[in-house]
Amino acid sequence: MLEILNKLKPGEIVLVEYSSKDDPSLFFIETMKWAELRNYQVLITDLLNRIELCLKRVSMKNFQCEALKKANFIEIGYHELPEVNMIGFLRADRELPALFKAYRELFEEVVSKQFTVILVTGIERWILMRNEGIPFVNALSTFLGDTRRIAFYFVNRDVLSGNNREVLSLLEDLATTIIEFKKDNKRKLVITKALNTDLEDYEMELYP
Repeated sequence: MLEILNKLKPGEIVLVEYSSKDDPSLFFIETMKWAELRNYQVLITDLLNRIELCLKRVSMKNFQCEALKKANFIEIGYHELPEVNMIGFLRADRELPALFKAYRELFEEVVSKQFTVILVTGIERWILMRNEGIPFVNALSTFLGDTRRIAFYFVNRDVLSGNNREVLSLLEDLATTIIEFKKDNKRKLVITKALNTDLEDYEMELYP
């Protein structure tokens, strides 16, 4: 996956789309390992405790990742995450402007220290439960182009394929690069949009 990650650019928003039949945990871990190789710090931003499912899968598959142990976590949800390096917990029952203001303060404190790889999970849960897709995407857009970081938004496209399909389209419009999990005969990653033209229409088979 390094051939993909090495061609991404600071300031990007990378949308990683997967289905309910895919497991993005390998890509998640490989992205953190790449960050560690480059001496980048990792900030995991989780919405509504979605990351707990990912962490359980990582544990069950026995993925070894020192970067995960070192990563900073910000949870916007209903309870704090155990056994991780939590630097911020924001209750999800607050209004969106107040939440983003509080998150921005934590974000600025992190990215001011070192180039940061940001992994965001739980976006589809937030959109389903909060019913504020357009204001939420507008808030996300304020981070685009910040060259102190590169962000990966992990989104289950099946969850947003019904009444919220237009929100997925807005996320795709916002993203500078889109990486999709797909399956023909084999599972693969396909880049369907890219800021770096070297990545346009790139495909890579995944492990079985």
